Amino acid sequence: MERPLLHPSGSLRRACAAGNRIDHLGNRLTPPPTEISPPPAPGAFSFPSEGAPISTPIETGNPQKIRFAPNGALFVAPAPRISDSPGTGTVLPTSLDSLGAPYSKLGYVDEGGVTITPSIETDPVKVWQSAVPVLYNVKGATFSVKATLMETSKITTELFFGAKWVESKEKPGLFRLDLKSTPDLNEITLVVDWSQGKIQYRCVIGRAMISDRGAIQLQRAENGKFELTIEALDYNGNLGYLLTNDDLHESGTSVTEPAAARLSGNAAEQGGSVVLTGEHFAPSKPAAVAISGPSEGKVTAAQVSTDDQGNVTSTISVAPDAAVGVYTVKVGVAGVEAQAGSLTVTAKPALK
Repeated sequence: MERPLLHPSGSLRRACAAGNRIDHLGNRLTPPPTEISPPPAPGAFSFPSEGAPISTPIETGNPQKIRFAPNGALFVAPAPRISDSPGTGTVLPTSLDSLGAPYSKLGYVDEGGVTITPSIETDPVKVWQSAVPVLYNVKGATFSVKATLMETSKITTELFFGAKWVESKEKPGLFRLDLKSTPDLNEITLVVDWSQGKIQYRCVIGRAMISDRGAIQLQRAENGKFELTIEALDYNGNLGYLLTNDDLHESGTSVTEPAAARLSGNAAEQGGSVVLTGEHFAPSKPAAVAISGPSEGKVTAAQVSTDDQGNVTSTISVAPDAAVGVYTVKVGVAGVEAQAGSLTVTAKPALK
């Protein structure tokens, strides 16, 4: 028997209009719970809704931290010995100052430059409970420098062949280098300098030996080259060390060098002049030149300012009646002073 269709009552119509679900008997159905997505965890990535712009943070570096080595030089000296008394033998440099005796410069290096290779050889420590090593142990360490020397000189050829040139007593001007069947292995001290503008680096190896040599090719159209690989030896527990004036901290962007000044000459006649030059001062600032000596106001400097690079140039004029003697010259810019040196004023020769 078919059931007659039920016409909804007023309350039923109101319930349906309110969005409630009603079955065919008029019973209210319980809606399923609404799913609410939890908020993303801190730091978690969520895709934006369709059409929303995507903003990607860009990690950038500091181009002022990029370094090149357009200039450089290699120096060698006899390695220091334990038997050397204090103040004798080779003294290892502790600054970036120019090197003098007993260091010898090796001259030009080919366009490949110098290759510095620090190496640490390790052994993994493996255990039963892990598929990966739990520790690495140092097995060995090396520090090598490789370069191809372009100049044929006494020092480069002696390093390459591992022997000394000896002049013949019978024939002066004739030199001989003996290649022994059991060569002597000489120890050396090696210094490698390189720079980019004001930024300087220096690598110092206190004790080293030449471990490998390349072949010399004698050609008509190409110069002879001396390829050397130099290995560091232990020296008081170190293989070597580096020196630099480069500010390697995160905030460092430039190298500050001390202000310096000098005179074009250390003497001038009455009525003459010299030129003062200086650098590493504050840029675009007035420069004050102070001159003290036997007579005041008779040796004067032109008033100038530094350029946009911090350089300064001024002409110092000596009056014809300036007192003869020694005058001290210094220059100051923005509270920074530098001694330019002493100027000796001499009498102008009398006319005959």
